[in-house]
Amino acid sequence: MKERERQLILDYECLHSMPGGLREVRVWWDTVLETWLVGKRIDLSEVQDGADLVEPRVMEMIDHPNVVKVRAVATVAGFPAPMRVVEMIMPYYERGSISDALEGGMRFTAAQSLRIIQAALQGLAEMHERYGILHRDVKSPNLFLTGDAQTVKIGDLGLAGAMDSSGTAPCVYAPHLYAPPELLTGDGLTRSSDLYSLGIVLRELLGGQFDYAAYSTTDVVDSLLAGQSPLRDKDLCLPVWVCRSLRKIVQKATAPDPSRRFQTAREMSAQIARIRSADWQEVTPEVWEAPFLRYPDMRIRVSTAPAKGGGITLITQKRKTVAWRRVSPDVSVASLTHQQAFAVFERANSLAVS
Repeated sequence: MKERERQLILDYECLHSMPGGLREVRVWWDTVLETWLVGKRIDLSEVQDGADLVEPRVMEMIDHPNVVKVRAVATVAGFPAPMRVVEMIMPYYERGSISDALEGGMRFTAAQSLRIIQAALQGLAEMHERYGILHRDVKSPNLFLTGDAQTVKIGDLGLAGAMDSSGTAPCVYAPHLYAPPELLTGDGLTRSSDLYSLGIVLRELLGGQFDYAAYSTTDVVDSLLAGQSPLRDKDLCLPVWVCRSLRKIVQKATAPDPSRRFQTAREMSAQIARIRSADWQEVTPEVWEAPFLRYPDMRIRVSTAPAKGGGITLITQKRKTVAWRRVSPDVSVASLTHQQAFAVFERANSLAVS
């Protein structure tokens, strides 16, 4: 006689939840293994017919230091058709995501930002090249910090999609500030779509957290339906201290035309590895300092002062012991967005990394 099937009950205790519609996140305590877990609910019916969604068994196979391990995927009963709600169970990282860190006041230097992006690129390369999977939902809230501030894991694979033989996966309805312009209007998403979103994360690491409250869902969807970035120009701008080679990385990664972006994670990673940038920090309003790369006790500083005829004067100084001394002529510019202002920081950066 066939043994009757028995329902499996997991001994989890829900500590708290963070509401977000059907993207609600629950923090669980596994009383048996005595460990924290995170569960994120997703309605699979939002992803067209769901035929391209990655099977849970494939998610569980991904074992990479820069990808969050999926522990289980459970069906959540009680939702009306055609909804198909699942909860993905993943490890809990106490430090939280990049968004959590920024919200808590943490600021990242250029070196820290690039290490984080390099780590994320390693994770994307594993997903793209070994498993043929696009993430399709890369954003700061889905990049989790572990250990120190430079270690990151890509999480939330609920919208990951399998690529076809041409390297394309169907578009998915996941509008947010990091989404590529082709998300809702393109013929499909490619590796460059994930890399676009990671380029936006790099911009946020360098320039500070976006003002999420300034963007409504309608604003974001309308921009994507027009094939445009949801971010306004002022939020796409980089700080004045960002060196030319790093600007080119961000500009290429976030190009509106997918064919003009990086085409693989390894290509983008190789370009980042060549960058030599000083770790600039704004120590007081409109005063930036950075240590020399080879001589950490030496510092370089760029500060502003009002110009006689209007605008500002940029002053570049170097400190070897106690006193600061000018190392180049002062430059007067209309504003920090002027090309000459970028040139001042480019020269200062060259001194610091030489």
